[in-house]
Amino acid sequence: MMQLIANMTVVALPDIAVALNFSAEGLLWVNLIYLMSFVSFSLPFAKIISQYGIKKSTKLSIILLFISIALSFLAVNEYMFLLSRLLQGLTSAALAISIYVIIVEEFQENEMGSALGMVSSAGYVGMLMAPSFMGFVIYFADWKFAFLILIPILLVLLYLLNNVSKEWAGEKKPIDNKSSFFYIVIMALFAYGLTELDEYGMIFLVISLIMLVILIKIEKKVEEPILNFNLINNTRYVIGNYAAMVSYFTTTIAITALSFHLQYILNFEEYIVSMILIISPIIMIGMSNIGGMLSNKFDPRLISATAMIFLAISMTIYFFVDHIPFEIILVGCVFQGIGNGLFSAPNNKYTLTIVDEEDLADASSILSSSKEFGKILSTGIYTLILSIFFGNQTLGPEDLDYLLVQSSNLMMFICMILSVSAAILLLYSFMKYEKGINKGTVEFFKSITPKRILKKNKISNLFK
Repeated sequence: MMQLIANMTVVALPDIAVALNFSAEGLLWVNLIYLMSFVSFSLPFAKIISQYGIKKSTKLSIILLFISIALSFLAVNEYMFLLSRLLQGLTSAALAISIYVIIVEEFQENEMGSALGMVSSAGYVGMLMAPSFMGFVIYFADWKFAFLILIPILLVLLYLLNNVSKEWAGEKKPIDNKSSFFYIVIMALFAYGLTELDEYGMIFLVISLIMLVILIKIEKKVEEPILNFNLINNTRYVIGNYAAMVSYFTTTIAITALSFHLQYILNFEEYIVSMILIISPIIMIGMSNIGGMLSNKFDPRLISATAMIFLAISMTIYFFVDHIPFEIILVGCVFQGIGNGLFSAPNNKYTLTIVDEEDLADASSILSSSKEFGKILSTGIYTLILSIFFGNQTLGPEDLDYLLVQSSNLMMFICMILSVSAAILLLYSFMKYEKGINKGTVEFFKSITPKRILKKNKISNLFK
């Protein structure tokens, strides 16, 4: 549901522009305002959910989402539609927190990995369906009916929510409203700055960072801060969030860069490009369940690190995309699907189970925000790279092809470095913090290290 709402408007932008008389600048805000709203309200909503309980908060979020979808359907101008997108972003932020809290609270540790794997698969299905779903609705009816179709799903969600057995809520603590408002402003400026990495975007980015430093200093003196310093100071938690951001960073931009290459360099038709790009999401769906099941048996950090290695290999293939046969590009799509599919459930499980229960809502909100930041940051950096390479100069077709390849190569190199760094940090976390979820896995790897083998003076084991 959330992935449908987040991604389906991309296909409908031309129709939305005509129907609601959108300006060119206003059209850019259709998806930007959703992302800004999501990251801005995540942490404040975590505090509210902790106060009032997961079931009550989720029901209220679904009702508000119902209203926002109705607004999209009834919108008569661009302002009304943008308001609906803002509401959809903040309600999606609340639901993203609820999803993880419900899973962690409802399932035992030996079932949690599989449950998170299923949730990740559902997200990939929504991501995969979103463009086709909107395209299908536009072909047979009108883009507004896509929102109307979602309303019955919300009613089903409200019914299913009654089967959640636990009404999880944290300790009743006062909410710092002033700091919450300050945080929302900072995140909105930060998200906008990341998306528009031009001279104005950089100014917003610098201002938001200065404001964040001021907020941190203020929060350290507050009894109940909006910023959870227990999580910020937790190295393992920070590594898990960094890895999550890298995963969404690489996934979001790799699809865009590969699409450009297939269409403009290899001159493939749109339907062939869509068939190629669908390879990764389909593999993600299957591998996500496998990753969840593996995390029940092995330390999730090892599985997540392995997934990052697959992603690094796929980014390396895309880096050399102009010098390799087409068949190898398909291999890169397969590796990307395996990497993303294996990564999500184990990393979610590890990141959310190393925090105290009272910090669970905050941990879930930061994890969700990290993923959205990955999307925003990758789009902003790629836009900046394209503007640097292309500029405003007049170029011929051959120049355009060359510069497009060069800019995509640079972006894929950045993705490759980030994937490798995430894998190294996850392995570092595994080696340094041995009190993980699966102690048997740790002992196994410790037993086969050269230092342990030589210490036992069993040379034959080295050959084994």
